[in-house]
Amino acid sequence: MNKHIAAALTQMGMSVNSNLATGKYKGFEINAFYSAFDNVAPTKIHISCYTTDEQKRQINDALRAAATKYTKYSFTQYGLLIGMNDLTAKRLAGRLQALIDMAADILKNNGALGEEFCPVCGKPLNTSEHKAYTIDGIQITLDSDCLNSINKKIEAENADFYSAPNNYLKGFCGALIGAIVGAGVCFGLYMAGYIASLAAILSVILGWWLYKKFGGKQNWVMIVMIAVVTLAAMIASIYVAAIVVVGNAYAELGVPMPYLDAFKLEMSLNEELAGAFYSDLAMVALFTLLGIGCMIFTLIKSIKRPSVINK
Repeated sequence: MNKHIAAALTQMGMSVNSNLATGKYKGFEINAFYSAFDNVAPTKIHISCYTTDEQKRQINDALRAAATKYTKYSFTQYGLLIGMNDLTAKRLAGRLQALIDMAADILKNNGALGEEFCPVCGKPLNTSEHKAYTIDGIQITLDSDCLNSINKKIEAENADFYSAPNNYLKGFCGALIGAIVGAGVCFGLYMAGYIASLAAILSVILGWWLYKKFGGKQNWVMIVMIAVVTLAAMIASIYVAAIVVVGNAYAELGVPMPYLDAFKLEMSLNEELAGAFYSDLAMVALFTLLGIGCMIFTLIKSIKRPSVINK
């Protein structure tokens, strides 16, 4: 964890262990975790609490009215999640306690139940009978009946997922459409003299969305399929663009020849052109792999199935 963030949390009485800080503060069970690779909200605070739907609406309204910069809020199954950022970690650390104070006060003022209650069902917790469980990397204290219900739901959902049809062909169609769109963008950028990973990222995002939309099962096959189809489409788009460029050049010179034949001839006779083409092709492949790599983490998170909470 960043040293400035860790110091601020320690001053609040929280226990810091690696990138996670846990503790009780202002009547709430709080987890803080830090990810230096998250450039949107590297510091996240989870405040365990039980709220009704109406209370959530009121709390959301109050948080929006506060209009805190570089901060976003969302409710989880177990409470309120706050994503924080600032120009520097030191600057964020300087206002960290004030942000948590504000959120805790808003929760209290709107009737949220804190550390003495289960955040799932709202029942009072007997500290001698209940303990904190590790859920998605953070510590949450739950009523034992709620824990059993959550685990049963997770098991049922996982069973439904694994028994569902793979629909790989439908998913492939979605990935292919995304790749074609990305290839079109890549073609246009190349013709304009640019090589960028933007087309590959667009292809992966669209292919992923269409893969799911067409009913393909989200698993490792999906990731491999989208990556391979995207890479193939990007490389194909460069070949097509180069063939068009050479064919147009021959046509302007008044040499009647099929575009593909003109490209093959020029590649065999013009070493400088061939070298430039393969250099561009390597760059496109590199940027495509970088673009795919940027999305791999998100794709992996999307296919990760929830596991039962260990008792």
